[in-house]
Amino acid sequence: MALPLLLVLLQAASPVATAARPAVHPTVGSVPSWTLHFNGDLRWQQITAAGALLVSTDAALAGVDIERGQIAWQKPELGGLPVDSVRMIEGSLLMEAAKPGLSMIFDPVTGTVLFDSRKLTLTKVVTRRVLPQSGTLLVHGQRAAGPPLVALYDLGTGSQRWVSESLFQQSGPKKGGLGGLMQGLVRAAAGATNLEVLQAGPDVIVVYTLMGLRAIDAKSGAIRWTAALQMARSGTFPHKVLLYQSVAKPDRIYVSYDERLMAYRLADGQPLWPKPATVNGWIRDIVQHPAGIIMLTEGPPPDQATGNVRIVNGVVQTALNVARYEDGSTIAPKPLKMRGDVVDAMISGDAVVLAVDADSKTYVNVLNVATATLRLEKDVKIKGLLDYAELTPAGLLYISRPDATTNAEVNVIDLASGQPKFKDAIESGKPLSSTDYKADRYRLHRAVEGSTLYVFANRDRRLYAVNRQDGSFRALSPEIKLQGNEDPTAIELRPAGIVLISPQNVVVLGRDGQIKQQTYHPAPQLPGLLRALYRIQSVRAGLYGAAASAYGDAFAQAARTATDTTAKVVYSQLSTAYTQGGTQLQGYSSQASALASKRFKASLTAPSSVFMLTRAPEGNGNVLLQIDKDSGQPRARVDLGKEREPVYAVDDIAGMLFLRTTSGTLAGYRL
Repeated sequence: MALPLLLVLLQAASPVATAARPAVHPTVGSVPSWTLHFNGDLRWQQITAAGALLVSTDAALAGVDIERGQIAWQKPELGGLPVDSVRMIEGSLLMEAAKPGLSMIFDPVTGTVLFDSRKLTLTKVVTRRVLPQSGTLLVHGQRAAGPPLVALYDLGTGSQRWVSESLFQQSGPKKGGLGGLMQGLVRAAAGATNLEVLQAGPDVIVVYTLMGLRAIDAKSGAIRWTAALQMARSGTFPHKVLLYQSVAKPDRIYVSYDERLMAYRLADGQPLWPKPATVNGWIRDIVQHPAGIIMLTEGPPPDQATGNVRIVNGVVQTALNVARYEDGSTIAPKPLKMRGDVVDAMISGDAVVLAVDADSKTYVNVLNVATATLRLEKDVKIKGLLDYAELTPAGLLYISRPDATTNAEVNVIDLASGQPKFKDAIESGKPLSSTDYKADRYRLHRAVEGSTLYVFANRDRRLYAVNRQDGSFRALSPEIKLQGNEDPTAIELRPAGIVLISPQNVVVLGRDGQIKQQTYHPAPQLPGLLRALYRIQSVRAGLYGAAASAYGDAFAQAARTATDTTAKVVYSQLSTAYTQGGTQLQGYSSQASALASKRFKASLTAPSSVFMLTRAPEGNGNVLLQIDKDSGQPRARVDLGKEREPVYAVDDIAGMLFLRTTSGTLAGYRL
């Protein structure tokens, strides 16, 4: 799910040499909250989504409790690992450390090891999936000899619940001759392929392998049922299979495979529809709208096409449809033709705004879900890629984002005529004839407040106000020039005004568009420092990912949003899930879940400051500044000394800085 978050967590990301270094003296205006001494030189450190600080030394990998200032645990076998060898397990609070011959997955708060590849003699870990509803971690891997294994571990204690070889056993009769050879090849391929895994309630885990669907008892590992996907031709296998939790009907799951969608009963795996719902093309995702299940389509690879394939001007044409929940029948008698791949669907009331990619060009249309009809007679081509959309009284208001060759724009499509309202719309970027056009620099940053949509356009460096009711717009500010040839990376609404932020600039504007404050702090021209500054770990994103995973696909569905207002509703839902009745992240250790819950609640409030690295005004080394967003002025300063690659990390959620002050010493400062 894509959530509009500002990440301001900075951390050192590169291993450093082990020679002795001069001491570094912070000047935050207070003594450290705590100081820790380690055996061996500190190589790197990073804050995790769970709130623990990982510190790598020559001697061990350690976890630090940042609240108490204590070393919580140390693992000597992980000493000296490069920072890229330790990563977060996607959609979870867990971390994985890997080196030749070892893969270890652990809770960064308690240090509890959930999985150690050496204990199962795995030569390759293929699948890693955290399932918070059952409080488990599922791991699937291969051995040097014997069938692949699937094991389940308790998130809280790290104990192994079960290990099984049966997932890849042949469920049907064993064949001889060529048929038996094919069965063996399928088993071998299935064991080496990443599993599709779905947590279907607290007691059942549904898995798809090339051998079919399997429902596994989460407590024992026993196979509850198996189901074969209904194919158009006997003996064929689907190329693309996706599993979906049902949002509104708890008795089922949905499975899409190639051009088909089927509902299966969770109790016994029996199909709930007489036949699969079908579209033209492959199903890349579904949207469970109250009026029906929208099947979003994409063209299959040329060598994997199934059924008839229609190509126009080199673009594979697809066709979507809407399936009824009751029996899987489709609302439209014939699938609705799309110009290419349906790459996005943004819910707006009883309708959905569709974005279609055709030969790297984007077209939009509006789908009335209940009738499975399109409001626009023809798809409308827009500049760039769809980034934001909402249906307003004036029509379809959208913002696109630039790609490598096309500027983005803000415009309104008249739903009666299908024509853009403005020929001279708000546009991003430089003229396309420019040879140094960089798409990422010229995104149209936006913020919504009431009936006004604020947009900053880099083409003329002005802030615009768009009326969300009538679609009109006006330039609100004079030209805003950011120093250092920078462009804004974010826009934010604050009590003091509208704040534009770039790596080294902060600009505060009033809601009338007038500049109230502008500050600039030049970045040190040292590659090591810049790597430490810009290699930002997605700690907030990881925290939200773990939250969405813990509370199911309903949040992923809710996150299909066209407006920032709706995104705030998602945040509110997640926050309620965390705070009502002492609810915490399910399944994790009590320490990790309590800390993550506290951090999640705090993370819902946008931080009031950003961090910038700059040269010391005295010209002696480098300093890290905490810049207040409302005033644009430094709130705190930390002297990083003259090191080319100082080892530091900042946790904006906890409001702390962690700095290596001598070779083996780490100090934590409150900001």
